[in-house]
Amino acid sequence: MQSHIKVSLEFKCIIGLLDFERIQEQKVLIELEAKSKKFLDYAKLCARIEKIYKKKKFKTIEKSLKYICKDIKKHHKKLQFIHITCYKPDIIKNACVGASLSKKY
Repeated sequence: MQSHIKVSLEFKCIIGLLDFERIQEQKVLIELEAKSKKFLDYAKLCARIEKIYKKKKFKTIEKSLKYICKDIKKHHKKLQFIHITCYKPDIIKNACVGASLSKKY
């Protein structure tokens, strides 16, 4: 069974390089699109992503995206494609900043 999922996820975590970002949780928005030759359970995937972000306390969005892609591929060997974006909507007034990463396997 092939699976193609799209997920939007929102939660608070420690992420960033600035002093206040290392102390105060901030809101992040995660958008994920993934394709696999096998079923992808989006509920479990969402829970796993949030747990990783809260535990790892990444310093950069880019490192967080690389880590998440590697983790998802490790647990879903039949993964064919992943595109993930992480936004920090409240870090700059009147802007929603972030980064994306896409991988084909």
